[in-house]
Amino acid sequence: MTETTSTLQQHLEKAYALAYKAQRLVSVDRAAIRIHRELKEVIGSLEFYLNNKMEYDEAEVGTKLRYYEKQLQLIEEKRDSTLLRSFRQMVSKSDDKLGSLPQNLDEEKYFINWMKEKGYEECYYSRVEALRRLDEIGVEAEVREEEDPLGINLDLWCLKVRKNE
Repeated sequence: MTETTSTLQQHLEKAYALAYKAQRLVSVDRAAIRIHRELKEVIGSLEFYLNNKMEYDEAEVGTKLRYYEKQLQLIEEKRDSTLLRSFRQMVSKSDDKLGSLPQNLDEEKYFINWMKEKGYEECYYSRVEALRRLDEIGVEAEVREEEDPLGINLDLWCLKVRKNE
């Protein structure tokens, strides 16, 4: 295997990983849709070069992939702040119905990490709210019922974007 083929495969693997990340972030920012589409084009080109053992512009592809990686990182940071805002809204809405739930920074971090691990975009204590939000985001997603990881004995309804590939 030549050095160029090895670099090409590395770029292809990175492009696939970034495309998957973009797919997961489409509900957060519409730019992720554009990035995902562009990464699919890059993947198609890289596969063509690899299959036909052709040379390609390593520097240009590397620069594009770093650009997409940086853009997706910004979108992911936006998602993290959105998750935190979602959690705080969810807790404040439940306060109206259930009395006061603890608003503790460690619980917020735990809950946000739990949502990320599960691949959830947002969670609600109300199924109606979750379904309303599902209609708003306009991407292929589903609402899943979960037990509250904080042990408050309430059910959660969480949005998860479906993988279309």
